[in-house]
Amino acid sequence: MNRLTLRHRLLLLTLLPSALIAIALVIYFTFSGIRTLEGELRLKGLATVRYLAPISEYGIIAGQIESLHGLAQATVQESGVKAAIIVNQKGRTIAVSGRVSLSAEELRQAFDEPRQVAETGQWIAFGAPVKRSVADTDLLFETAPAASKASPPEVIGYVFVEYDKTDLANKQRELVQRGLLIVLFGLLILAALAIAIADNLVRPVMRLAQAVNSMSSGKLDTRVTASSSGEIGILESGFNQMAARIEEVHLSMQSRIEEATAQLAFQARHDALTGLLNRREFEHRLEKALASVQAGDNEFAVLFIDLDRFKQVNDTCGYLAGDELLRQMALLFQGRLREEDTLARLGGDEFSIMLANCSGARARQVAEDICGLAAAYRFIWQDKVFAIGASIGVTTVNRKVHNINEIVAAGDAACHRAKESGRNRVCEQEVVPTQERRHDTSNWAGRIASALADDRLLVEAIPLRSLQISTGSHTVALTARLNEPGLPPVTLAALIDAAERYDLAPAIDRRLIDAAVEALARAKRRGRNLHCLLPLSRSSISSRETADYIARSLASHNLSGERLCLVFSEDILTHLTSQAMEFSRQMHMLGCTVGLEDFGGGLSSFSHLRSISPSHVKLSRSLTRDLGGTRASTALLRAVQEITSDLHIHTIAEDVDDQETLDQLRDLGIDFAQGKAVAPNEPFEVWLEGAVMRTA
Repeated sequence: MNRLTLRHRLLLLTLLPSALIAIALVIYFTFSGIRTLEGELRLKGLATVRYLAPISEYGIIAGQIESLHGLAQATVQESGVKAAIIVNQKGRTIAVSGRVSLSAEELRQAFDEPRQVAETGQWIAFGAPVKRSVADTDLLFETAPAASKASPPEVIGYVFVEYDKTDLANKQRELVQRGLLIVLFGLLILAALAIAIADNLVRPVMRLAQAVNSMSSGKLDTRVTASSSGEIGILESGFNQMAARIEEVHLSMQSRIEEATAQLAFQARHDALTGLLNRREFEHRLEKALASVQAGDNEFAVLFIDLDRFKQVNDTCGYLAGDELLRQMALLFQGRLREEDTLARLGGDEFSIMLANCSGARARQVAEDICGLAAAYRFIWQDKVFAIGASIGVTTVNRKVHNINEIVAAGDAACHRAKESGRNRVCEQEVVPTQERRHDTSNWAGRIASALADDRLLVEAIPLRSLQISTGSHTVALTARLNEPGLPPVTLAALIDAAERYDLAPAIDRRLIDAAVEALARAKRRGRNLHCLLPLSRSSISSRETADYIARSLASHNLSGERLCLVFSEDILTHLTSQAMEFSRQMHMLGCTVGLEDFGGGLSSFSHLRSISPSHVKLSRSLTRDLGGTRASTALLRAVQEITSDLHIHTIAEDVDDQETLDQLRDLGIDFAQGKAVAPNEPFEVWLEGAVMRTA
């Protein structure tokens, strides 16, 4: 019923009652007519045998068989009569005419009055007794006692008449057909009237419905002809007024949306402080330039610039002075470049320049000029004067380069060498293709295997501090570093990057899993409340054995897993979506939770929250790096916090190195923080004994 249109409902409302009434009346009168026809046939049959019985009396008494046969034949000639039979008192047939259907037993039955004696679907039979008449002369000769007794007349025979019901059936059929034709004709007339009425009522409503559909499809200039009266006319006028207002508001809103979209697009590609391109847009243009070089275009160079003594300005004069310095340095660098060159602020005091159609000595000369400009520049803030320099790394991009990560790695390495060499100088670094870097580190497999065998992989604790409420528990993130004699320590990120290439990353992850589960078991035995956040590699997330290993480890220590959070990067979720979702599902089944690292750095971050339901997210450093420097960065971090808070997800800020940043994060509602401002990294066993086991 709900799927019917208004027109159909009106037709149904109009036709259904009329049709039901018409059908009921036709059925009533048809069946009444049928019963009337049947009654007439019975009356006719009874009248025939009543007429025939007295006539047959003389023939039966006198034995005039011929006259009886004539009488039977004359009766059969009547309309509808199929047979006529005359029998004597004993039931023996005296005269017959037509096709007799009555049986011998039915012909021998005795009865005193005319009546119906038999009936089938094809015929009906009537009978009447033939009685001897008592004349007045006979009464004169009877004795008085006899005359006083009223004896019934003597039955001397019977007459039977059979009627064929074919005519009756035909008349009944004609009556039914006539009734159906009347109903059909009446319904056709009613349908025509109902359609005309329904169309007259529905037409303006349909115009309104079509206008609404046109409006919903975006045709805001849609109007209806206000030609109706009454309530429909009010609706038509109201729709036109509403449509005009919506169109006006839409045009105004569209204009503002376009302005806002353009502004957002600009902000998405540019740094809010300096107006230069941001890191994301610079890397995008770097990818396009690299593709052009690989397609046959000229080489280009990339300069990575790190300002010297920038922190001194911030510490002495505050962030406002630092922001002004960055703006002035951006203008200084821009004035030295060509229109086809690209200048970007990567974040903090880091800048990068892409020099189109420039490499070798030419790129070196541009870098030296910029370095000289930075060295000669003096920044004045109130009554203070600062000398600013710049450490610059230069790298040339040719067809041997495969991806921008190689460019960034080479540029960062050159910039760090320039900084370590005394600052305010230029260093060059050739891009090393990935294949060559792998060849250079071909001994990583042996180094990692040896470190795992000799237990030189040091598991470290990164304590987390709750910034909002005191949880009464200890929350720690696990990491690790590789200690080798005579070599600098290797961080977990670098170690995992090398281990992934030799399928050794799961072994490192299992070492961390063992340490975390053992610590949780010890804390449980001592009645301590401990939560562990454990990072996992790409290989472990994509392997089904990882979940089984975690399940066995928890079961062996009789742990539920609710205090264990498995953390992996958002990049893994992006590239291994199905595997990450399946891993998250398995962890939730074990009672564990999952978390995301580097959250908020991409546009797809928020779409991941519902797919894996994380309990914790570690915020991208891009969200907290410029905290307090610009209103835009603070607003973005606040928006991320509000969204995660609505989903009951805890946020973690990493690398918080000063109390001021810690206070700002607390004010923004960030749940946890880690870094030098909270506690330094220390060996996990040492931290566990000191911070957890020895506390009450």
